[in-house]
Amino acid sequence: MAAETTAPPPSPPPPAPAPEPHQRLSGFEQMDARVKELTSSQAELLERIQKLKQDVQNWRSGIETQVKTCQNELQGLKKGLNSEMEQLKSEIKEIRSAIQEEKSGPPSHFTNSVTSNNDTKQALQTQDKVLKIDQDANLDEETAMQV
Repeated sequence: MAAETTAPPPSPPPPAPAPEPHQRLSGFEQMDARVKELTSSQAELLERIQKLKQDVQNWRSGIETQVKTCQNELQGLKKGLNSEMEQLKSEIKEIRSAIQEEKSGPPSHFTNSVTSNNDTKQALQTQDKVLKIDQDANLDEETAMQV
């Protein structure tokens, strides 16, 4: 038989060269620079957050002041309205009692009106008499002149 020739087994790939110490330090320096950058960004963000918190507190304080001012104004208006309402209620009571008095008692206004009408009639009658006397006097004068 013929001798079989076998191919030598494939050799494993050569091991990766060990990183040089300079490359290793360069990677750490890059990571260190990135950490410093992130730390700086974080500090900037924290500073912005603190500023925004302060702005919100100032805004809230201003709003609370405005709310208190409006509440005080509303309370003043409410007191004024209540006072006016009490005054109106009092006036309505007076009007109602006056109406009740007029309904229950003799109508003084009507009595005064009747008396006033009688006085007016008497005055008109007196005036008519005076005019009639004047007319009679004028007729007498005309008759005397004709004679």
